Amino acid sequence: MPNPIEDRRPPITPQLAVRVAVLGGVAFVLFAIIFFRLWFLQVLTGDEYVSQARENRVRKVKIEAPRGNIVDRNGRTLVKTRAAPVVQILPNSVPDEETEAADEYRTALASAEGARLKAAEDLKALERRLSGKRRKPTKAQKAERRRLRKASSRAERVAIPPIPADAPELRALYRRLGKVIDLPPRTIHKRVVAGLADQPGANVTIKTDVPPEAFNFLLEHRDEFPGVVVEKKYLRYYPHDELGAQLFGTLREISPEELKEKRYRGLEQGTRIGKDGIEETYDKYLRGTDGFTRVIVNSMGSRDDTRTATRVPPIQGRQLQLTLDLGLQREANDAMAQAIDAANGNFNPAKAGAFVAMDPRNGEVLALGSYPSFDANLFAKPIDQKTYERLNSEDEGAPLFNRAISAGYPTGSTFKPITALAAMEDGILTPTTVLNDPGVFRYGGREFKNAGDAVFGSLALPRALQVSSDVFFYQLGASLNERGPVIQDWARKLSFGKPTGIDLPGEYGGLVPDRKWRDKGFAEYQKCAKKAKVPVGTQAALFACGGIERPWAGGDNVNLAVGQGDLQATPLQLATAYAALANGGRVVTPHLGQEVQDGAGRQLEEIRKPLARKVDIDTPDLDAIRSGLLAAATQAGGTSVDVFEGFPYPVHGKTGTAERQPNADQSWYACWVDDPTRPIVVVVTVEEGGFGAEAAAPAARLILEKWFGVRGGEFVQGASRTQ
Repeated sequence: MPNPIEDRRPPITPQLAVRVAVLGGVAFVLFAIIFFRLWFLQVLTGDEYVSQARENRVRKVKIEAPRGNIVDRNGRTLVKTRAAPVVQILPNSVPDEETEAADEYRTALASAEGARLKAAEDLKALERRLSGKRRKPTKAQKAERRRLRKASSRAERVAIPPIPADAPELRALYRRLGKVIDLPPRTIHKRVVAGLADQPGANVTIKTDVPPEAFNFLLEHRDEFPGVVVEKKYLRYYPHDELGAQLFGTLREISPEELKEKRYRGLEQGTRIGKDGIEETYDKYLRGTDGFTRVIVNSMGSRDDTRTATRVPPIQGRQLQLTLDLGLQREANDAMAQAIDAANGNFNPAKAGAFVAMDPRNGEVLALGSYPSFDANLFAKPIDQKTYERLNSEDEGAPLFNRAISAGYPTGSTFKPITALAAMEDGILTPTTVLNDPGVFRYGGREFKNAGDAVFGSLALPRALQVSSDVFFYQLGASLNERGPVIQDWARKLSFGKPTGIDLPGEYGGLVPDRKWRDKGFAEYQKCAKKAKVPVGTQAALFACGGIERPWAGGDNVNLAVGQGDLQATPLQLATAYAALANGGRVVTPHLGQEVQDGAGRQLEEIRKPLARKVDIDTPDLDAIRSGLLAAATQAGGTSVDVFEGFPYPVHGKTGTAERQPNADQSWYACWVDDPTRPIVVVVTVEEGGFGAEAAAPAARLILEKWFGVRGGEFVQGASRTQ
């Protein structure tokens, strides 16, 4: 019998047994965890995950809400909304090369605009320097002025780079899309780069008002155009084209930074909000509530438009009623055109100006505009860079610029009532104080004369305002300079030197020059010149350091007394000051918003009006100013009496002719009518329009005729040649 085979396996040691037991236990625990997890998912929460899986097949598509209409004080439509088919490209679908091109383009645009703004500042400094000198500019200064004017009128054009050579799929997409919407691939590329440069995270609109056949084709062949979306988009429509174009503003998609702001809480990326103007100020009322549609998608992510889960319709924004009067706005715009034509006929190179009409009781703006204007419908769709540059070009009159609230000018003699008020309230003048006007005032080694070398002799304040005696006010300016910033303090009380608070973004605060401002600027100028190692008072120092090249002098106050020198005021500030003279010393806050309405025009909410600020003015002082301004428009010898001859309402008005070297004189007129039921303040200015009675005053009369329903319509030029 054979021997059994010997078992050579080593015996299991206690240590090995422990290890096997531990590993077995771990494996058992792991399998138990997996088992219980599967049991939890499939048995306990199976229904929930089935529901979520179904939801994964549903996409929520936003339906943009139409914005509310904007109407005038009589309910006439100023802005409304229309639906238009658009083609857009998603920003996250373009290749990195396209995004990099947009970044480079944005940087180049910023650099070009910075150079333009620098040229504008240098031009302003040069003109300030030239205006302070009595001698004519040199040939070199004229050449430099021409160069700066050209450089500041528009930014240097920035070219968009071509379609990246290493992006054949993008080029093919643009080619296919271009055939459908009738656009060259190069144009599509330019719009994508420009759109990404302007708003990196927003959809780029390639074409608006797409023909129905193209719109339907893109919908049916969505898979062939990755990253391209077609949808109905609400656009703003402006039925009156140019009227009030600078007031309304435009729309744009909200930025990621704005989404974090409290006022935009709850909005989503892609929501369009108001940009500039009324659209921005009252965005929360005009912007409606977006709706949405839940659509079914397949496993490839494509929509199944034959099946709709749910639809929540959008809610249109509220209607906004403004204080504007459409008829008065149209008449004022036409009056500005006639004023500029008349100025050109008098050999003045006028092409721009502004107007304001306001209720002096409460600050309701009845008409406000800048000339030239532009068709607001241009901005309802994306515009090209060339059009944008044209609308900003000084050669074209910069139609986008709202001169009524954003342009700072010396106001000429329309400022004299403020000087008169300061002098009387300070005690150096009374309504009956007589000063002698020999035609010239000598001060600080200089001669200050009346316009046209006129001599008015002995006269008190009302007569000085009636005939617009410069010498009378030169004397007040010199006397008040010894008593501190008296004129400046009263100017600031009556709205100058800071924004009025109108419910429009972009208002300029202006400048009321005083010793503190000029001396501080001169000290900075000296420090800069020393650092730049350029001699003080030279053209090199001017361009390196600005134009405040001397400290305050008494002559500055003399110039300020007649609205000249470094004074910068907007037409709206002047209108606000005259409203205070008309209503007895209440400085109102100009405003355009009146009430929020539903779609049927029923009031939902009255927009809160800011309270007027009371300025204490002695009644005899105010009466003297009113008397002089009334005589200026209604009595023989008044500077605008021939303009308002036959006008059935008593007008309190003041002409102004502001010197703006090296430009031609600027025409001004400020007035009011004390009607018990329809009082109104009107301010008109025409850049390079000549004397106040030639251009601005006749335009103001046309505005008043429209407001009071007076027959007329003729442009009546005055003969006064006062400053």
